[in-house]
Amino acid sequence: MAPIRDDFGSVRPIRRLNRLTQALLAIALAVVVNFLASLPEFRLRQDITSDRRHSLAPESAETVRAAGRRSPVGVGRNQGWVKAVLVTNDSSEPAQVVRSRLLKLLDSYVVESGRSGPAWFAVELAGGGRNAPLLSELAARHGAPDASIALILSCGPRAKYISYRELVTTEGGFRGEEAVTAALIEVTEDKAAICYVTMGHGELGVEDALPERGMSLLSRQLRNRNFEVRQLNLATVAEVPRDAAMVLIAGPVTPSSASENARLKNYLYERNGRVLALLDPGRDHGLEPTLADWAIFSPDAELQEPDPARRTTDGDIALIRLEEKEHPLTKVLKEQNLPLIASRIRPARFDEGSAPDSTLGVWQLVLSSTAAWGETDLVLRPVKFDLDRDQAGAVCVVAAAERATGIRKGVGGVGGRLVVIGTSQIAANQRLNRGGNRAFVTQCAAWLTDRDRAISLPARAEGEYQLNATASDFWALALRFSLIPLAILAVGLAVSVWRRRS
Repeated sequence: MAPIRDDFGSVRPIRRLNRLTQALLAIALAVVVNFLASLPEFRLRQDITSDRRHSLAPESAETVRAAGRRSPVGVGRNQGWVKAVLVTNDSSEPAQVVRSRLLKLLDSYVVESGRSGPAWFAVELAGGGRNAPLLSELAARHGAPDASIALILSCGPRAKYISYRELVTTEGGFRGEEAVTAALIEVTEDKAAICYVTMGHGELGVEDALPERGMSLLSRQLRNRNFEVRQLNLATVAEVPRDAAMVLIAGPVTPSSASENARLKNYLYERNGRVLALLDPGRDHGLEPTLADWAIFSPDAELQEPDPARRTTDGDIALIRLEEKEHPLTKVLKEQNLPLIASRIRPARFDEGSAPDSTLGVWQLVLSSTAAWGETDLVLRPVKFDLDRDQAGAVCVVAAAERATGIRKGVGGVGGRLVVIGTSQIAANQRLNRGGNRAFVTQCAAWLTDRDRAISLPARAEGEYQLNATASDFWALALRFSLIPLAILAVGLAVSVWRRRS
């Protein structure tokens, strides 16, 4: 009987080769999956936190989309049409925390920029021994960066430097998204909107750092939103400059003349102009002729708020009642539940005695409580409500008007816009960053100049947070993150069946 031939010696190498091949295929598959996962267009995210802290705010996402529509044809992945350079030279724990949050935030902008094509938003690191040539170039062009953390956004010849102080609040909150979104608007928009600030009547100083009568902080906020701030004396010009995107009248203490009113009226109606007027009680502003054309009335009275719940701890009035109808100006206050804060406020409301005008729309946006009233006797103390003289609550203190281009223009679309606020304190340095003051004033500027997306975003604080996911959210997560394992399993099963049949 012939001996049985043993072929196991030749089978073993084949089995080893198969195992090696399978291991290499698994490694290759893992590499491919990780590579695809690193690409913005293949990233799958599901933010189920209650405050959406891992997602860009809708305003920021819209800003990114708008910038993408302006990007040049041919901008490809990693070309960095917009480049964010994060400079870090501080290894302390607080600086590293901010650095980590910035990197996560910037990654969200990268992902959003690649939603509909190649990502045009790129991120680079510098400082701490990294990218020394780039850091030298940035320092030469934009000055030495902050000692701890700085962020520089650039797009072609335009660049915006964001200091560490602009990234965090004094309370430790993180406001990087607001700063990055504002910078993105500034560097990607071709032309800055020019905001003319009136002077000659004791208005708040544009670059004045005084707490009560300066608004240097607001000027900086406007520049951060791609506004160019210039001064304008209406008494010395023939008309409002032709390049004006808006005119800001902030707290005049002496009245405007008839000729100045005529120039404002011409700008608003004939040229579809945009005006923001901040008027204080006890001051004769002299703008009645201009306001009357827009059915807005701002009598010389001072708001009295007896409800202690509508007062801050230092005695300021906190205006939290908003018009129920939706309006772009109050959206940010409603969504973030922010009050307007000031100590002295005058009424600014719809003028019931105005003539009907089908081309004009007027909104009463911010009101006092029903217990408040508009006091007309600003001398007598203590004050008390007089039914015959005073305005009963609720008192409107913010009014906005918008006119269609009308018959005289002969074309459709939005015409002039006017916003009247019964206090200049919300724009002054002392109170700009309190409550919703800054968010509201900058939103007024955005609405007046058709830049509604350029709004303030709330600072995000560190701390505990909870997941707020629905059943559909969990099913979406399960579907998204099970696709790849199921695909790998299917391939493995197919290979196994094929090998057994062969």
